Amino acid sequence: MKNCASGSTRSHPAALNNYRLAVRETARKWSPEQAKAYGRLLRAGFEGIPEAYARVRTKSDERVGNSLFRLHKVEHHYAVYIVADDATFVIAAVLHERMDIPAQLRAVERLTDREYETLMGHPRSKS
Repeated sequence: MKNCASGSTRSHPAALNNYRLAVRETARKWSPEQAKAYGRLLRAGFEGIPEAYARVRTKSDERVGNSLFRLHKVEHHYAVYIVADDATFVIAAVLHERMDIPAQLRAVERLTDREYETLMGHPRSKS
C-alpha cells in the first residue's frame, strides 16, 4: 500500500499476481533489467491513481459502463481499480492492453463474497 497526499492505493492479491506475471513476461521476452525498469514504471503508475482520480473532472469518466471498476492506463497495462472512499483506491486487477478488457472485467466482477470483503475491506451489502 502506498500513501499519497491525495490518497492511498492497495492491491488485491489477484492484482499482485497480475503485476508479477507482467514483470516475469517482460523478463522472459526482453531482459531482467528491462523487467525491473518496467516493474518500477507500473508501480509508479499505480501510485499515481489517487492524483489521476482527483484530476478527473467527472468521476464517471474512468468508469467502465455501469461497473464500479475504473481503468487507469499505465504503460501497456490497465490498473482496474475501485474507489473504496475518496482517499482509498483498491487495485483489483492488472490487465495487458491486448487482453479482451470487457471479458476480463466481467471475470473480475464475479467476485465471491470473501474476495469482495478482501477487496473492499467490508462485507458486501445483502440488500
